[in-house]
Amino acid sequence: MVAPEHYRPRLLERAWRRALKVKKNCLVRVQYRVTDEEGHEIDASDPDFPLEFVCGRGDVIAGLERSLIGLEPGASKQFTVPPEDAYGVRQESLVKTLPRAGFPAHLELVEGQRFSYRGEKGAELMYKVKEIRPDCILADFNHPLAGQSLRYEVTVLEVTDDYVDGKV
Repeated sequence: MVAPEHYRPRLLERAWRRALKVKKNCLVRVQYRVTDEEGHEIDASDPDFPLEFVCGRGDVIAGLERSLIGLEPGASKQFTVPPEDAYGVRQESLVKTLPRAGFPAHLELVEGQRFSYRGEKGAELMYKVKEIRPDCILADFNHPLAGQSLRYEVTVLEVTDDYVDGKV
C-alpha cells in the first residue's frame, strides 16, 4: 500500500527524524528522572516541559551527554553517572572557615543552612553551614551532589540536527 501524495512529506519527515541520532551540536529533548544511589528522587523533568539542550555545549553534566550519544528519538536508557562525570568528587579544600563576625548578629545560624553570595568576579557562590563554632563557621562550598553517583532514566523525545547558535 502506498501513502497518498499529501501524506508522503510528513512520512518522510518522521522517518528522517527517527534516523537522527544524538551527536555533538544536536538539539536534544529528553524526559528524565534522576535518583541517588539509594533510589531517592533528586530531580525529574516535567512531562509538559522536557529538558532541552545542545549536546556538546556543556549545558548538562558530561556523563549525561556521553550516555545519550548515538541514541535515536524514542530510545530509553538507564545508566549511572559517577561523581567525576557529574558534580565532581567532594573536596575537603572547599570546606572553609568563615568569621562569625561576617554574619549579622541577629541571624540564627543552623547547621545545614544554605547561603549564596556574589564572589569577587561576580559569580554566585553557594555554601552550606557545616559546623557552627563560637567565633567561626565551617562552610562547605562543594556542590550539594558532589561525591554522589547519579542514576538516570532517560527517554529521547527529539533530536534536531546541526543546531548552531539558536538556528537549525
